[in-house]
Amino acid sequence: MDDLLEALSRDTAEVAGRARASLVTVLQHGVGAGSGVLWAPGLVVTNAHVARRSRSVVTLAGGQEATARRLGRDFQHDLAVLEIDPALGSPAAIGDSGELRPGEWVYAVGNPWGVPGALTAGVVIANGGGVGTELLELDLHLRPGHSGGAVVNARGEVVGINTMMNGPDVGLAIPSAVVRRYLSQAGLGKAAFRRAA
Repeated sequence: MDDLLEALSRDTAEVAGRARASLVTVLQHGVGAGSGVLWAPGLVVTNAHVARRSRSVVTLAGGQEATARRLGRDFQHDLAVLEIDPALGSPAAIGDSGELRPGEWVYAVGNPWGVPGALTAGVVIANGGGVGTELLELDLHLRPGHSGGAVVNARGEVVGINTMMNGPDVGLAIPSAVVRRYLSQAGLGKAAFRRAA
């Protein structure tokens, strides 16, 4: 039993490390701070309610700071895309949110209460049901500052973007499939592909 727990602990720590590598802090003077995910070289995905201003300061996992320009914002899905220097940071591995099943373990990473790279874990309650047809419902604790951060699967792939709490024990996230669709419709998917090439 001890060996099993040690292996689980190591695996969780590795997943957390991968998730933190692509996590950024989004700071906007006079508004506050939130989280974001380096989705592709030069492109940060966060929440619309985090990116309230056209410019912000982004702090990457390695401590580097960069000025970010807002490229687009979608209030319907609570998504925003910021542009930074494409040479900075380590982009996330993006997974398929459509493969998530109720009961599957996921992890949410963000900067709650100013704690950088904090991780919380739980299981998928529903994938696109109940509260909103395009939201992941997760049995985990999101706190202020988690907004815009990543939900990752057991392989450390980003399958969602934290968006809000629904009571003390349910977190809601935007599926990665919705983010991909938004980037494509906004003409940012091609930009991300060009930067990644």
